[in-house]
Amino acid sequence: MTKPSSKWVFISIIVPIVMGIGLHTYFYVTHGDFFLITKPLPFIALLLIGLTISAFSALVEEVIWRGNYHYYLRQRFSFWPTALFIGVIWSLWHLPIALLYKPYTTPVFSVPLYLFILFALSLVLSIIREVAQSIIPVALLHGMMNVFYLSDGQQMSMTTDFQEWLKCIGIVLLCIVCILLSRHKIVTISKK
Repeated sequence: MTKPSSKWVFISIIVPIVMGIGLHTYFYVTHGDFFLITKPLPFIALLLIGLTISAFSALVEEVIWRGNYHYYLRQRFSFWPTALFIGVIWSLWHLPIALLYKPYTTPVFSVPLYLFILFALSLVLSIIREVAQSIIPVALLHGMMNVFYLSDGQQMSMTTDFQEWLKCIGIVLLCIVCILLSRHKIVTISKK
């Protein structure tokens, strides 16, 4: 594990903010809803929460998942089996959130969708961990995504189910971009 480059730290902070603002703008323009903030000043509070409390709790989680498990699985397997295995287990580990805290109107569709969002996010986190060779950018991205993208919104007239569908599109696009941009770097990193 190496010290993260400033490029990866910057990307891990900016991407969730851009995705969250994009989602917020879409909801505001199409439905008049406030996803992130109702006034400009709370944006600073969200940023501070994302960079401190949320990033720290994500760091604790990522030390286990993409620190420990990723490291030991990579000693035996190539990147994709490692990332897919961790993605499945990591998304299922979040199942209680979907069942107990998400106010879905159609849980039979939305719970699997939520787990798929987390699976795709896990692939993104694993790619960043592999390419950046550090869990610091992974923890930052994870924490910032929790605050800026994966939350359920401020004043929303639409259902949480509909929000999840739109979040899924964004996460899948992010996952595809990460796969395309990193495919050569992942191939060249051999098993340890």
